[in-house]
Amino acid sequence: MKRSAYFKLIPLLLISLLWQCTQQRSTFASLDPSNTYTGNESCQPCHKKVYASYLNTGMGHSLYLPDPSQRIERFDSSSVVYDRFSDYSYFPYWAEGQFFIKEFRIKGEDTVYQRVEKIDYIVGSGHQTRSYLLNRNGYLYEAPITWYVSRQLWDLSPGYADGNNSRFSREIGEECLACHTGAFEAVEGSKNRYREVSLGIDCERCHGPGAAHIDAINNDQLIDVGELTDYTIVNPAKLPLKEQFDVCQQCHLQGVNVYQDNQGPRDFRPAKALKDVYHVFLEQQADPEAFGIASHAERLQASQCFLQSEGRLTCTTCHDPHKSIAVTDTLVYVKQCQSCHRPERSLECGEGEEARMLAGGNCVSCHMPSGGTRDIPHVSFHDHKIRVVKQRGETEVAAEVDFVNKLFCATGDSASADDWGKAWLQYYEQHDRSEEYLALAKAKLGKNSHYAQARLNLYQNNYPKALESVNTALTTDPQNTYLLFLKGEILEAQGAFSPAYDAFFVAYQLNDELIEAGLKASNCLLRARQGDATVLPEAATLLEALLDKKPFDVRILSNLGFVRMNQGELAQAEVLLSKALRYDPDHISSLENMCFLQIVKGNLVLARRYFARLVEVAPEHPSKAVLESRL
Repeated sequence: MKRSAYFKLIPLLLISLLWQCTQQRSTFASLDPSNTYTGNESCQPCHKKVYASYLNTGMGHSLYLPDPSQRIERFDSSSVVYDRFSDYSYFPYWAEGQFFIKEFRIKGEDTVYQRVEKIDYIVGSGHQTRSYLLNRNGYLYEAPITWYVSRQLWDLSPGYADGNNSRFSREIGEECLACHTGAFEAVEGSKNRYREVSLGIDCERCHGPGAAHIDAINNDQLIDVGELTDYTIVNPAKLPLKEQFDVCQQCHLQGVNVYQDNQGPRDFRPAKALKDVYHVFLEQQADPEAFGIASHAERLQASQCFLQSEGRLTCTTCHDPHKSIAVTDTLVYVKQCQSCHRPERSLECGEGEEARMLAGGNCVSCHMPSGGTRDIPHVSFHDHKIRVVKQRGETEVAAEVDFVNKLFCATGDSASADDWGKAWLQYYEQHDRSEEYLALAKAKLGKNSHYAQARLNLYQNNYPKALESVNTALTTDPQNTYLLFLKGEILEAQGAFSPAYDAFFVAYQLNDELIEAGLKASNCLLRARQGDATVLPEAATLLEALLDKKPFDVRILSNLGFVRMNQGELAQAEVLLSKALRYDPDHISSLENMCFLQIVKGNLVLARRYFARLVEVAPEHPSKAVLESRL
């Protein structure tokens, strides 16, 4: 063989070797359930520059620990946030290197109540907002105030205004956490308890689990040659267009999620179709140009630029996911516009030279106008629906949407009628308790969706039908704790407290992380056998176990205080009820129990004080007449 022919064969041999190594599979290793996640650090040795750059992006810096050296917020007397609906005020501050939020209430010139909670995590890159999470015995909760960067102010967190202040009790579930961090280990069966939470969105959220890729590298089975696809790891640019968008839309498409085949928030992997994991249903808006904080991909795909690009325009056309937008020159975006909109294609800007000069030649400023979002206050984002913006009158805007059917499926037209029924049911549960949405759910739900059918009938007070549906589901899955819990709720609603207790208690025995089941079991036990002193030790044992997990739960503290009071353990009852009222001075059951306790102790002055507060919080409370007669 001639020497020149030999050297011509070398590239072919390398390509053949790569083909053998990477084309053994016809799909990405990301889709193999046995391929495991390895964490950000495993990427760093080979991708040092990309790794370092990514850590400074919004995604890489989406969840992190409080650090006094990285403060961007204002901390002074003007930082107090007052909620006029709840009459609580909030003050953020640092002390000894730790971050705290104080909740307090003032009457006249006196502070009549205060509570301090330590902040354990910060959510948000700091480009738009910073919100704050508490870790309480492994349970994650959101704090009630947020720092809004563009306005340089503190205010109530999104969803907390207008009488919706849930204080420090908003649970951070997996669906929420999944879009602010990479790997985390949730405690099975718990709503919001975690053994481990990683910091920031990691590389594998977009590239898929890395174990197969690292194995190929360690075994010298990976050779980087040309344009061939490496199937051991996902390069989103090598995916079909829809799956490219789905990589971004796993977080940048937020609505009512209807999961398929018992899948959950952590079951999506890059290279998978989002609709195969869950369908996303969004609300139509009165203003069709209104957009949400996570509407980027959805709005881009509504643009003529996207529709006419034949798949060339994607999120990464303009955004380098490994580079922070804070250090990305505006010209990067303008050049992308000009790559299509150029004279030889007769796609020049229609504005005159003066208007273009006023805009600084920045296409984005006119065609992707910046504005507030419909779901988050005090922020400003560029709308990603690229268009020629026209001024429209208010009456024109108001007439554009039929609100009767306000949902649409953003993940395509493959959603079944049953998916639609579940979407309407969830919309009722999560957003709007209007009967019309139950009617829509009823019209669409499949007959075999027994869990959803049972919930629907419970909301419509059709208890026999609800019980029939949940019992049918339990015949094939008798140890499903969520079905057992729902059965308990149906029986409780009927006033059948003894069988309700049985359902709740079995659910709790099967899964002691289902705190609500244990708490409801204790309630039903006490109501089923009122006046029976023999149930008190049983209820106390159950509540003590719950309190070990959630020593801060006001409901558990109040119930256990009630039991101890009825057992004659007045001192312990007072400790428990006092602790409950330190967490929530308006908690009705704790105020009622404390009032009765002080009457039993003969301290009528203190009893009247608690009674006055109870009547102030709940003027029509059922115990009002009884308490008045004893005071």
